Amino acid sequence: MVSVVLKSLGFLVLLTSITLAGEQQDFEVIQKAYKLNSSNRQKLVQNFFKSYPNSALIPDIRMLVAASAPTVDGSISEYHKIISNYRYYSKRDAAFLSLCQLYYIKSDWGNLLSTCNQAIAECSASNYRPIFLQLRAIAHYNHNHYDDASQDCEKVPDYSRQLHTLAYSLFLKTEMDRQMYGYARQYIRGLTELLHGYSEAAIYPSCLLQLGQYYEYNRMYNEAWSTYNFLITQYPKSPESVKALIFTQNIKKYNPKTVAFMPDEKIIAQSETIDIKPDVEEKDTQLNQTIYYTITIGPFYNLQKAKELQKLIVNYVVPVHIVRKPKSFEIYAGHFSSLDEGMNIKIQLAEELGINGFIIEIFKEDGKQYIYGQ
Repeated sequence: MVSVVLKSLGFLVLLTSITLAGEQQDFEVIQKAYKLNSSNRQKLVQNFFKSYPNSALIPDIRMLVAASAPTVDGSISEYHKIISNYRYYSKRDAAFLSLCQLYYIKSDWGNLLSTCNQAIAECSASNYRPIFLQLRAIAHYNHNHYDDASQDCEKVPDYSRQLHTLAYSLFLKTEMDRQMYGYARQYIRGLTELLHGYSEAAIYPSCLLQLGQYYEYNRMYNEAWSTYNFLITQYPKSPESVKALIFTQNIKKYNPKTVAFMPDEKIIAQSETIDIKPDVEEKDTQLNQTIYYTITIGPFYNLQKAKELQKLIVNYVVPVHIVRKPKSFEIYAGHFSSLDEGMNIKIQLAEELGINGFIIEIFKEDGKQYIYGQ
């Protein structure tokens, strides 16, 4: 009798092992199908759900489905399913993060705020908590809740010591200060901390550009000129350098000189406690310079394929050009005066055509064209 029981248990263990092995193999096949964008991937997913309805791998598969959905709203719907149905899923915080990022891309500040609130409340131990705080600060900012946004930025150092994360939070905090107090003491104090303590951070070129704007606003044209030129020299490929180049042209009429420009305690002491000057006092000179944005799609290695897609895209935006590269082709869609305008069309192309493009900035001056962001 004991022998029969042992044999039965052994058979069950063997059967379970075989099932788990098959389950893992099928999961790996699905992973490969999504990596290669195979046409049968949805069928593989359906078969897996039918064969292994209680599998612990189902949330991982749903993450693949969400990330590969043909529309932004489709991805949002899938991430909501994961968050709602798999409360104890180990990567639930990653689903929250992807969902927040999609709301950020759509500029859906209401849903971004509520989703960040939920993520912060339900994923208290997540490594993504500093990012949730930053995204919630951005949502607060776009609701004009500057105090709430500032408080979120101040919480980030409690959860992260990562240089770029800390720098970006402080940068956001200075922007809240500027909104609340103008180009005043609290604002320049925050910029000073960034410029002296975070020179290796990715946000540093933006800090320099903001410093130049501060000086220009306060008619400190020598300091503004020197800041802009330092930015152009040290970060020539950054989008900020394009704007700095325009700003230098605007202040040439003041015959500026190169001087020391890094802010210090003296600059802070000279600043106003609250800025009460109007935002605009005089118009910039008109220059033969333009900046616009376009959506780049590709590369394509077949010209006919690019032309077929071009015919579809012109129903959504014009102009649409095919650009010949050394070994491929790319499509440039649209001619937008603002980043937000380009983002709206980018989202529409993703939702309705399943096309994921990239927004680039194009700067024209005296017949020459410079492209940034590729």
